[in-house]
Amino acid sequence: MRMKYGNEGMDCKKYFLLFLGKAWLAALAAVVGGVLGGGIYLFTHVALNSNREYQAESKIYLTFAPDESGEIYQAYNGYTWNDLMSTEPILNTTMAYLPDGYTEEEVTAATRAEILSDLRLLTITVTTSDPDKTAEILKATDMSLLELGKRAKEFNGIEIYKETEPELVTVTPRMLQAVLVGLALALVFMLLAMALCYVLDDKIYVPGDFKCVTELPFVGFCFGEESGEAVKSVKGDKKKKRSEESKKPVKDDREQKLLENLRKDMEENKAYLAEKTGTLTILELERYQTFTEGTYDELRKAEGILLSVPYKKMDRTTLGYRIEQLALQECRLTGILIRDADMRLLKWYYNHL
Repeated sequence: MRMKYGNEGMDCKKYFLLFLGKAWLAALAAVVGGVLGGGIYLFTHVALNSNREYQAESKIYLTFAPDESGEIYQAYNGYTWNDLMSTEPILNTTMAYLPDGYTEEEVTAATRAEILSDLRLLTITVTTSDPDKTAEILKATDMSLLELGKRAKEFNGIEIYKETEPELVTVTPRMLQAVLVGLALALVFMLLAMALCYVLDDKIYVPGDFKCVTELPFVGFCFGEESGEAVKSVKGDKKKKRSEESKKPVKDDREQKLLENLRKDMEENKAYLAEKTGTLTILELERYQTFTEGTYDELRKAEGILLSVPYKKMDRTTLGYRIEQLALQECRLTGILIRDADMRLLKWYYNHL
């Protein structure tokens, strides 16, 4: 049997169209991956006690001293407050309001200060693994800022507008990151898996798929019961069910025109081969099929045989084996057909036909 897989080029157009038909799998995998990523994050950071985080925040109103130069506003903008929280004037006072057992590194890591919109409104957020620690650090930080408002010449005063109680953190920016990571990993994995499946897929879709197994001329596409019209049809011993795809109504004018063109080409090719070889016999091949000696005897009597291969249901390896066996039995093979093809794929594959 002559096989030429090593020299066979890739039909990129066919693979792209097949991928588009299953693109929903990639989208579904991305959604599932995102859900799993978020679920794993919630499980590890919410369900497990050792990884839980508690968060509380306060809103601090800053009353700045008059400053015509604007230097105060530059010194206490949204980019500098977070750094100022770890400096001596603020951090030392914060530590003084905390009970023993806290370290400066712990307090600094737990505290975030930011200006969200108004320069006069400072948001303090404290996050730790213990609700009591969160409350104590937030309270000490607020008291330290009140002291800053009394002694720093840049302020006329600092007030606490709001303090919240520590709450379990469920959704954070890291939650979104976990969802995106899960989505990206699942999408990449599915795309690689689909690419591998399509590369390894050796089923018959279009005429180019015959090149690696046979030099028999491609006669055309047959649909519905056309394979049994005006010619004798010889089948193997195994019964076959007709594909329902070919019986579906054509949905648009473009498909109808293509269908008519394909039928016309097939009939012309069959008529030409019949004129050259004599009466044509169509042999409908199936992937799992057996032939008896009586079947071979009948096929050897045929003046010319057209092999009818089912779309997407016959692999090239099996087809090559069948052709080799028929040639060995001295059956006169004349051409090859694809039956019951998917018109949606053909419409895009032969978009200029």
